Amino acid sequence: MQQVYDVIVVGGGHAGVEAAWSAANILANAHRAQPTSQPRVALVTLDPTKIGVMSCNPAIGGLAKGQIVREIDALNGIMGLATDAAGIQFRVLNTSKGAAVHGPRAQCDKHAYALAVQQIIASRPEIAVVQASVEQILLNAGKVAGIRLHTPAGPIDLHAHAVVLTTGTFMRGLMHTGETQTPGGRFGEAPAVGISANLRDLGFELGRLKTGTPPRLRRGTIDWESLPPQFGDARPEPFSELNAHGPTPPGVAPWLQNFPALRQVECRITATSEPVHEHIRKNLHRAPMFTGQIASTGPRYCPSIEDKVVRFADRASHHVYLEPESLRDDWVYCNGISTSLPPDVQEFIVRAMPGCAHAEILRFGYAVEYDMVRPHQLSATCQSKPVPGLFLAGQINGTSGYEEAAAQGLIAGTNAARSAIGAELVVLTRGEAYIGVLLDDLATKTPIEPYRMFTSRAEHRVLLRADNAPDRLTPRAVEWGLLDGTALGRARQERFAHRRARVDAVNNAINATSIDGRPASEILRRPGIPLGEVRAMLANLPADTDDRTLLAVQTDHFYHPFAQRAHAEVRRQSELDRKRIPPNFDYRAITSIRTEARIGQASRLEGLTPADVILLSVLIKKHRAESK
Repeated sequence: MQQVYDVIVVGGGHAGVEAAWSAANILANAHRAQPTSQPRVALVTLDPTKIGVMSCNPAIGGLAKGQIVREIDALNGIMGLATDAAGIQFRVLNTSKGAAVHGPRAQCDKHAYALAVQQIIASRPEIAVVQASVEQILLNAGKVAGIRLHTPAGPIDLHAHAVVLTTGTFMRGLMHTGETQTPGGRFGEAPAVGISANLRDLGFELGRLKTGTPPRLRRGTIDWESLPPQFGDARPEPFSELNAHGPTPPGVAPWLQNFPALRQVECRITATSEPVHEHIRKNLHRAPMFTGQIASTGPRYCPSIEDKVVRFADRASHHVYLEPESLRDDWVYCNGISTSLPPDVQEFIVRAMPGCAHAEILRFGYAVEYDMVRPHQLSATCQSKPVPGLFLAGQINGTSGYEEAAAQGLIAGTNAARSAIGAELVVLTRGEAYIGVLLDDLATKTPIEPYRMFTSRAEHRVLLRADNAPDRLTPRAVEWGLLDGTALGRARQERFAHRRARVDAVNNAINATSIDGRPASEILRRPGIPLGEVRAMLANLPADTDDRTLLAVQTDHFYHPFAQRAHAEVRRQSELDRKRIPPNFDYRAITSIRTEARIGQASRLEGLTPADVILLSVLIKKHRAESK
């Protein structure tokens, strides 16, 4: 086994694979003049066959999350590519509202998704997959020097300039189903035990969170046809720009196919009922959440069915979405009844739902408790503050969701590799990307529950649309070294250049068109103009202009007045971010501002208003003037 790497990534989940991939891209670019046959990135995982596994709902994207996936793709990440290869139902959510909050989503074949991820990782000779558990972070003069592995042959040390830790729900993971407790971070997989104690020894403050899963059913035992269907879009929209404008260039990668790659399916909708709720209430004394068996905090926005029954006592029913997990088997995911209740109670819940009277439960739902690192100990680069060279990404930082994990992994891997080559670390701002909002929130607000991205968290969301992610972030990918010289990297650059040429052509057509003396750019600010009418009104529009590009440009014009205001606000906030508070500034002497506003990075704090920030800025100016 090779002993020295530039970057080591611990964990093969959604954060880990993006970290390894982005680090490999950076390092391949940096060392292009001095190629080597030795891998530069080690991806350490307990089980290589579980790399890219979708342990919860086999779906990618959704409200705000879909924007994140498009941003990952624009930065040359892999989540969008894997989703396009594995998607069995594509839908854009929130289409009744403005494009700024549209959320692309895909139900995936869980087996096809993991296979696509594993093939993508295997396509990079810069990445070596190492099967082992990690027991210790190694330091040299207070900085990361590598990791110590636990193997059947004894401990082995791997050395590196930077380490990315992405342990997910595995740190002291404990699964609960009723009164039964089983150590593990995921069904059938052992927990990572030693790393929690090691992080505490290094001075990290840890917390404990929980997440949950619903039961899985056998489709053949569900009265499928009796239930209302939920179809995908008639014209599926791909996540990746590589699939957005026709067939993928030949020879780019064997795991890319014409989109959509797989047969599209529908989901079905059922619901709980008052008898189900009453049965749950009668069995709350057996629910780990209510007996004290689980003391950690769970996700408020995605509560278990027992939590829903208690919190929303006036509701007589809750929707449950029956979502196929794969084309290769007949497992169905029950989206809406996450639970840790005992098996007999879960059977009652399932069989009382319409269409499920004879449903066979293939796996009971369970909750998982796990250790996490309080994210105020990170910077927005994903580097830890106590230990330079150690980067953290994913659920270890207190987030939930594949998309949030992957976004952190991409930034952590990018910065770990840049750290290894002596380059400046990079960040995305709140005005540039949802990824920037996510990392800024984590570094400054310390979530008290699993963090999930919402469109409401992004104050500049009119700028951060799913349709304009390449325009916002692919130039960043080029600048940071994420687009390498491989066939895939070249294809991305060609696709982006092609996109920009199409956007310019559409804008030229808009600028050249007026109707009844009114510029087309002004007309396009009206809401709800069908694309067919837009095509018909524009002069000199290239005949091969695709709907995706046309819609993006139309949306730019529709949001133009709002975007101008948002850009002005971004500039103002940027100026505040660069304004340093003098070290001798006496916060306690400020009587006109609340306590929350008397510490650094005030605008990020929970409960703080923009008026507080403006007042703080004025007081700082006054202090500086008086100090001269």
